[in-house]
Parts: sequence; C-alpha cells; structure tokens
Amino acid sequence: MNRIRTAAVGMAVGTLALVACGGGGPARGDRGQTAEEWVACSTTMVVGDVTSVSRGRAGRVSVTVDVAEWLKPAQGQRRVTLDVVDPARTDAQRELRSGRRLLIAVPERDSLEPGVFQGDALRLERDRIRKALGAVGDVKRPSPWRSSGAALS
Repeated sequence: MNRIRTAAVGMAVGTLALVACGGGGPARGDRGQTAEEWVACSTTMVVGDVTSVSRGRAGRVSVTVDVAEWLKPAQGQRRVTLDVVDPARTDAQRELRSGRRLLIAVPERDSLEPGVFQGDALRLERDRIRKALGAVGDVKRPSPWRSSGAALS
C-alpha cells in the first residue's frame, strides 16, 4: 500500500511540475503561458548556431548566434549577440555552449531566463511559434512576463 501511495504522490507532483513549466500540451508556451502569450512576451526568437558565449554581469551571459532562421522579429542580422539571464543557473542541461544549434527565445522582461531548445524540442517549439505568430497581435501580454516599463498590449 505504501508503494502505491508513494507512486501516486510522485505522479501527481510530476504532473503539477510539468504543467507549471509549460508542458501541459500543445497550447502551452515556455513558462506556463499560452504559446501566443509566450511569443507576444518575447523580443527575439531565432534558430541558429552558437559561436561564442561569455559571462557578463552576475548571472548573465552574452551569447552570439549565427542566425539560420528569424522567427521574431521576422528578419534581422545574420549574426546577433544576445545578453540574457544564464539558463544554466537553474538547469545545467540548458547551458549555452559554442557549436550548438538551438532555438533561443528572449523574454521581454530581462530578469527572466530565455527559452533554449535543441534537437527534437527545437523543431517542436519552432512549429509552436510559427503557429502562434498569426494570433500574437490580439494577445494581451500578462504582467508577469512583460517588461515592467512596457505598456499592456
């Protein structure tokens, strides 16, 4: 009986964690918001190869990416350097390293970590972003994810 109870509690905690982190299904974005809210609350979303990473001020990194595809905005420079919260602070698996192909989604609020996706997750998230882009103009950006200085749109 103890094993069943432990397994049930473990499954419930795992499910709650998955939903809280945005894994609740295809309509969810990176941080628990809808895909449309996630795209609306991001300033930059690109797919490309990391060419360099350097530690910046406390807890931040500058990552330079040779861009293969611009998602948001629709176009930009071939190479871009992004100053972001270091995602490895909370998850070593998300460490930004030279030579990796990734999708990086930079949140409007600069105190939030970027979304970082590789491999199959990159393809899945790129598809979500593409689908969400058409509806972004009608989305209200919830305050937890928009810049404190940004007007509600």
